[in-house]
Amino acid sequence: MSHVRFQTPKVIGSVLALLVVVGFPATSWVYWPAVGEAGVLPPEADTILIPMMESIFLATVMAPVVAVISWLCLRGTAPPVKLLAWDGSRPVLSGLVSVCALPPLVVSVLSLWGEVCAPPGWHGLWWVPYTMLVMLWVAMMRSAALSKRNGS
Repeated sequence: MSHVRFQTPKVIGSVLALLVVVGFPATSWVYWPAVGEAGVLPPEADTILIPMMESIFLATVMAPVVAVISWLCLRGTAPPVKLLAWDGSRPVLSGLVSVCALPPLVVSVLSLWGEVCAPPGWHGLWWVPYTMLVMLWVAMMRSAALSKRNGS
């Protein structure tokens, strides 16, 4: 895995950022109808449309945050970018960037574990591709931030 290198980190990072923002409501719009059709929601529940519309709102709130993080991490990045990058000349920065990337990765791993270990027939598996996409985006932003050109 340490041999994985991205030759065009800005293009890949931008596409991943776009997919992180658009993928959330897209997955939500597949997941909630599947849950509704499964009959697991209480009959007095309002509607599945509420969480589906909330996902669009959250995506619009999330878009500037993802864009700023992507821009900060990708600017001045020199290809190729190693996925498990570590800047030995700046170990404190490498440690801080890694610590900042750790909480989203831990949440993603726990979410992935919950989705995969759910009872058979549960629809949490719809979130697995999106969760893995978010994990890849976080890892890519971490590695891009640590693969900066000298002086930038």
